[in-house]
Amino acid sequence: MSDIYVRDATEHDFERVVELNLAEVAHTSAMNQDDVAKLHSLSAYHRVLVVEGTVAGFLLVMGPNSHYINENYAWFKNHLANYMYIDRIVLDARYQGRQLGTVLYQDLFTWSKAQGVNHVVCEYNLVPPNPPSAKFHQRLGFKELGYQWLLLNKSPSVAVFDHAGVSARTHKKVSMQCCDLSHT
Repeated sequence: MSDIYVRDATEHDFERVVELNLAEVAHTSAMNQDDVAKLHSLSAYHRVLVVEGTVAGFLLVMGPNSHYINENYAWFKNHLANYMYIDRIVLDARYQGRQLGTVLYQDLFTWSKAQGVNHVVCEYNLVPPNPPSAKFHQRLGFKELGYQWLLLNKSPSVAVFDHAGVSARTHKKVSMQCCDLSHT
């Protein structure tokens, strides 16, 4: 794989972004092309990874002054002043395990530093667990700032609750992570 590069996403990429996202919807939220267009308009950074002419992944990031409405984004807004929030990173399964996520993150880190931003933040699922994401983010220097439980949907359901009264079928637990770029 010698022909690998990162470029800004355009509206011509939105169909592929939806397709990639759908394959990982267990770890992200569903979106259609209208959703992608809206997120793109709110984003500070939205780039795609191209491998041998194919869009193999994307990274969508919100800045601290975005009008993005999201519980995780709001958590960081209440805890940090100057940061870039990774809304989602998705790689085609055929390209996973080849350090291509690192290529996207390194591009984001370089871009963020050029913007005068020293904190890149994200979250990943603890319940249900997402061990590959945990390992990936730890390897890149992300540290946990905290965690929160999020309601998965508003409809009532029968569920088994843990000792804290929170159901893994109606809620998910996310780890709130930060990478301090001033040390890199």
